Amino acid sequence: MGDLAVIFDMDGVIVDSEPVYRRLNKSIFKELDIKVDEDTQLSFIGGTTRRKWTILKEKFSLSQSVEELILLQHSIFSQEEWDFNRLLFPEALPLLMSLKQQGIPIALASSSDRKRIDLALEQCQLSEYFNEVICGEDFKNGKPHPDIFLHSAEKLGISPTSCVVIEDSHNGLTAAKRANMYSIGVKHKQINMDLSPANQIVNSLSEINLEKLKELFKIPKVKNDMLSRK
Repeated sequence: MGDLAVIFDMDGVIVDSEPVYRRLNKSIFKELDIKVDEDTQLSFIGGTTRRKWTILKEKFSLSQSVEELILLQHSIFSQEEWDFNRLLFPEALPLLMSLKQQGIPIALASSSDRKRIDLALEQCQLSEYFNEVICGEDFKNGKPHPDIFLHSAEKLGISPTSCVVIEDSHNGLTAAKRANMYSIGVKHKQINMDLSPANQIVNSLSEINLEKLKELFKIPKVKNDMLSRK
């Protein structure tokens, strides 16, 4: 089937890693002696590490350079004993298997660093399901900019308007919207994220109906545009 592709975010969609990141970020904020409010923390989810520290450096007039702050984060994150098997959402594998069985191209487009992406895929044995794995660190402008999704579509050889993005963050869903892609927002049980840019919102990956998605991309463009504005 060459007229549909699915692009997954990783954190909060494939693996339940967002709570771990929040815990580690609090350790970093404590070390830097800064108090970051909840709304600001939520605004970082889905975005790149560089974007986060560029904003925080300016907001708190931090003496460290952005590069030094990124290195500090990498240092603290690397001390964590990552067990992505434990964090893997149980609904992820059945959906990935279903997509692959039907020959639908799949990409992973994550703002995480390459090392952590590779570790998650290796531990969870998911590499075989993705035609392309795209890392947000490779782009000057990460989510909420659309670059990573547009690049994913190009690598898959599928038009952006024929791509479905599965995301858990406002930044990721905004990026998908800017890329002119249909998006599905996945609610998080612990984090109250604004998923309003999504075309569709689900409680878990088990609610994603492949048959309905196929039908969606068969309907006339005018109707599809109307649907995306709801």
